Amino acid sequence: MFETVKRRLATAAACLLALCCMAAPATAETFPDRPITLIMPFGAGNAPDTLARILGEYLQNKHGITLLVTSKAGGSGIPAMVELSRARPDGYTISLTSANVLTVVPQVKPCGFTYESFTPIAQISEFTMGWGVLPASGITSLADLMEKAKAAPDKYSLGSPGALTAQRFFHMQLMKHFPGSNVPYVAYNGGGELVTALLGGHISVAYTPVANFLPHKDAIRVIAVSSAKRDAYYPDAPTFVEQVDKNLVFDSVYGIVGPRRIPADRVERLQELFKEALADPGVQAKLQQVYIRPSYLPGAEFGKVLKQYSDFFAAPIRQYKEEKGAQ
Repeated sequence: MFETVKRRLATAAACLLALCCMAAPATAETFPDRPITLIMPFGAGNAPDTLARILGEYLQNKHGITLLVTSKAGGSGIPAMVELSRARPDGYTISLTSANVLTVVPQVKPCGFTYESFTPIAQISEFTMGWGVLPASGITSLADLMEKAKAAPDKYSLGSPGALTAQRFFHMQLMKHFPGSNVPYVAYNGGGELVTALLGGHISVAYTPVANFLPHKDAIRVIAVSSAKRDAYYPDAPTFVEQVDKNLVFDSVYGIVGPRRIPADRVERLQELFKEALADPGVQAKLQQVYIRPSYLPGAEFGKVLKQYSDFFAAPIRQYKEEKGAQ
């Protein structure tokens, strides 16, 4: 009897060991082993969308990883980021978004998230921002625009992607230097829509990454860039620093984020994949062709950049809200 019991226990132990061995691969699965959804809070066809698709092509060809790029434009990026914040934190739903969406928008109004609601995975690009006009408009420079806007109030409007953007608050800060001029701000849903509006004559000035202007270089004149130094693609376009004030500096930073509490090993794996992609000569050549400047930082460093952005825009946003509340 005791021998029978011992044999049964031994058999049960062997079965349990076999089950554990069979379960091991599932527990230590290679991530990712299924498609990753990349939510974009921008319209299709603009520079960030192009960047996402170039990276997705590399991941597919090199690692067999499918990146499902999903555009959810509108609402200043709020709907897209709220959806991301509610996604399962397993690394299979992430976003390529801007520091503006993550840090400026939440300070303007409650929207269900702040930049701290997400896991920073990697910074991947910086875009030089610029003001573009049509040569046919007769606008030859920033000073010329401001003189025209003083003589004809409301005639010369400036458009940019989104109602609650860093570009809007930069515009507000700039206009303080030209109190007699009036250049109304108009919000659009993305860089592609914005450039189309400019080319169609619906706005006088477009404020967006200059990468969105370059395919139309013969049709759009850049009169100023908001980077600290002149852009290599538009060396004749002076900076706002040169023309107005040393503090008028703003580059648009883009990166990858996910929901909070993504496991650290999966964050590290995603970092490695995007770092590898951005370092690939083929990817770099494609990005250069579409005028996108890669700029990689790991998640921890990208998180510091987001905090700097949040701190930088806190004062003008607070002033905007105070002025709006007093109206």
